[in-house]
Amino acid sequence: MREKIKISDNFTIRKMILFSLPCIGMQLVNNTYQVVDGYFISNVLGEEVFAAENMIFPALAFLLSIGLVIGAGGNAVISALLGERKEHEANETLSLLTLFLFLSGLIISVLSFIFMKDISGLVGANGAMIPYCTLYGRILACFMPVQIMNYAFQEFLIAADEGGRGFAVTVVNAITNIVLDFLFVGILGFGLAGAAVATGSAWCVSFLVALLYFIKPSNKLHFVALKINTDRVLGALGNGSSEMVNAASYAIVAIIFNRRLISLLSSRGVAAYAVTAYVSGVFVAVFIGFGIAIIPVVGYRYGEKNYKAVRKLRKDGLIIAAVAGTVMTAIAWIFSVEIANFFVGYNENLKNMAVFAIKICALAYVLTGINMFSSSFFTGISDGLSSAIIAFSRSFVMPIIAVYAVPFLFGNNNIWFTSLSAETVTGIIVIILFAIGNRTLRVR
Repeated sequence: MREKIKISDNFTIRKMILFSLPCIGMQLVNNTYQVVDGYFISNVLGEEVFAAENMIFPALAFLLSIGLVIGAGGNAVISALLGERKEHEANETLSLLTLFLFLSGLIISVLSFIFMKDISGLVGANGAMIPYCTLYGRILACFMPVQIMNYAFQEFLIAADEGGRGFAVTVVNAITNIVLDFLFVGILGFGLAGAAVATGSAWCVSFLVALLYFIKPSNKLHFVALKINTDRVLGALGNGSSEMVNAASYAIVAIIFNRRLISLLSSRGVAAYAVTAYVSGVFVAVFIGFGIAIIPVVGYRYGEKNYKAVRKLRKDGLIIAAVAGTVMTAIAWIFSVEIANFFVGYNENLKNMAVFAIKICALAYVLTGINMFSSSFFTGISDGLSSAIIAFSRSFVMPIIAVYAVPFLFGNNNIWFTSLSAETVTGIIVIILFAIGNRTLRVR
């Protein structure tokens, strides 16, 4: 049996890839929720319900993002404590952050359920779509505490050297979602409510198995008696700020993009954008998984003050990200027609627009990988500010500027170049931040 790779190992490019595969797999499987829901909703329930689900989902993702914030930021904090050989403090931090997530999840769940109709209006849903958005959102609101903790647990499993366990959990999770979508939507005809219940049930599967690991005292990371330490919570929140920026940016940009597409290319443009979002979501999941896996590795070496190893991890990570992005661009171009057919093959004009959009958006993948890895690297060395700057640029500031500037300068049909424009400017910012980091962080 191959020896388990640990965050304390000396990492080569090959070992970085192998170590990150379970986490990448988890992210890919997690991404199946909306994709599977979207497929069944589009092909069984029709275009209007499909549009409604895609209108409300960004807002739901933002509401769940506290789990990603604490997961990423807490992962770096816990890994650094392990690197300093402070195992008991790492377990105390795990326990404290879990309680914080549970209480936060309850509050978010109740408020979301109460105000979901208002949220539906805020995201731009029209009169006919609001009931669909409200129904889908309220059902998932009931499962929010579970998924918020689940997001963090999946990242904490990486720090516990249990990435393989996390991947296995999410595979079962995905299968649950697919089977229940097929049963509830395709066979029993439960419609949009069935799709939402299927997704929420899948969240529960992943959560319960991860919870069983952390309650076992013999495991590397496990729950212990609580010790209130607000500095640890604030540290996790601050260090995971880039994930909050990503989530908020995703929601705001998606809403703005949908509104712009309606005004420039009608509802057909919104549907085409949904397809490109599914494609990008799958590919970006690879970069997210790689970044999450590398955060504790970088954090461990940084905690050891082994700056030579940190320097090597940065170089090798950038190489991996660039190569992966190139491969993804090629895949998107080659299979663009098949992808469009899968989601919107019932409408020829919509399919053609989706094919064009997929190809143009794919041109940004190389820079996306580099920029996202760079953000994760800065999180790993506890430089939350630089990480947040990168995330804020690539997922918020530049997309909003570009979504207005590109159509104005080059025509409405070129709105799909928004992502490439945003990632290019962010790449320049990354170069500047690395140059500053070389002098001030001793990672040179």
